[in-house]
Amino acid sequence: MESIPTIAIVGRPNVGKSSLMNRIVGYRHAIVDATPGVTRDRNYAEASWNSRRFNLVDTGGLDPDDSKPLMQSIKQQVDFALKESDAIIFICDGKAGLVPDDKQILNFLRRQCSKHKLFVVINKLDNANDESQLAEFYELGIDPIYPISATHGHGVADFLDRLVDDLPRNETFEENTETRKDRSLERIAIVGKPNVGKSSLFNSLIGEHRSIVDNVPGTTRDTIQVKFNRSGKIYNFIDTAGLRRPDREKDNVEQFSVYRTLGAIKDTDLVVLVMDASKGGITNQDKRIAGRVIDSGAGCIIVWNKWDISSHDEHFWSELIKETREEFPLLAFAPMLSTSAKTGLRVNKLFEMIDHVQETGRRRIPEDRLKTILYDAITIQPPPTFRGREIKIKSLMQYDGPPVIFKLKCSEPKGVHFSYQRYLLNHLKQEETFDGWPVKLYTGH
Repeated sequence: MESIPTIAIVGRPNVGKSSLMNRIVGYRHAIVDATPGVTRDRNYAEASWNSRRFNLVDTGGLDPDDSKPLMQSIKQQVDFALKESDAIIFICDGKAGLVPDDKQILNFLRRQCSKHKLFVVINKLDNANDESQLAEFYELGIDPIYPISATHGHGVADFLDRLVDDLPRNETFEENTETRKDRSLERIAIVGKPNVGKSSLFNSLIGEHRSIVDNVPGTTRDTIQVKFNRSGKIYNFIDTAGLRRPDREKDNVEQFSVYRTLGAIKDTDLVVLVMDASKGGITNQDKRIAGRVIDSGAGCIIVWNKWDISSHDEHFWSELIKETREEFPLLAFAPMLSTSAKTGLRVNKLFEMIDHVQETGRRRIPEDRLKTILYDAITIQPPPTFRGREIKIKSLMQYDGPPVIFKLKCSEPKGVHFSYQRYLLNHLKQEETFDGWPVKLYTGH
């Protein structure tokens, strides 16, 4: 897979890191809110400028004097981002002026990243040409300094020209964009209500603490996308913010987190639905999220996490399976697994299950086999007449997947009643297995 440069955006909380990332990427990729410290995890996006492609990493705000555990995790995230990066954008708040923390962070960057190219950006300047607002920032000993307004776009284009000047030009960018769209079909979203262990499972899967794990519900506010190479296979994981109850969606950040999570479910190929086995039951929030998964038509794997602290009664797992199938009848196709992200129990088994479901989604049934299945089905039970006319079934074809979709060609598409379509689908699923996928059937001429 082609390697492209990575650029990290670093700075104090609330200086406009996410706003700058959104401006560069060209859409609202990161959460932007006036509350300091909204970006807690690393947030990745791919961008391009002047035919140069590069990855951007938006980091949690550095607060040198804060020793709270969550802030320590944010510092760890920044350390990870800096190790992965080829260049660094250090951003300051032009309205607030130069503060001691800016100097301390810059010294930290100079110590840790002496081999990295460093760009100093002064944000929130409505007039990028007003030198008087920049004077105090020259105390940092960095030249040049780039004055911008990420919100309004002032100065950003000039800064980007310089930022990408030394990056390799990629003339086939559009072609690569199409390739990335194709690869996005393989995205795997990890979803569930807050505090069921999604981030812990995410970290256990990729073998490093890329997403912050904290025992406070709602720690993951952005969706975090990671391409992970395991034994030569690329997995595109998405760790999402926990979906909340409607009465807790009033906060702007929470609303956008929920929006991003729902978008991840809608746009992904395969969903890993995580629930808490230690609680021993399915909640209304679990049902609501499962409903979103069903609506999306995505593939699904159901994971009961926290198995290490759940009941180990011999009947517990069988009862949990029974309850899950009863509460989620429309997810009957989804395989189930119990895991412990904390101990690593059956995490490798989850990889095997993901591989199996992805292969099933891409599997094509040979045309001769489809003809036989269709012939047997209509021989056992012919389609009913429509307006006194016989419906002639012509063929059954399968679209390239995922998802798993079939099209029935017949003389009267509108005359094939839903009950007969369901009969054909059931017959098809009896003959061929589609673990992890809802199977859909369309009718046409």
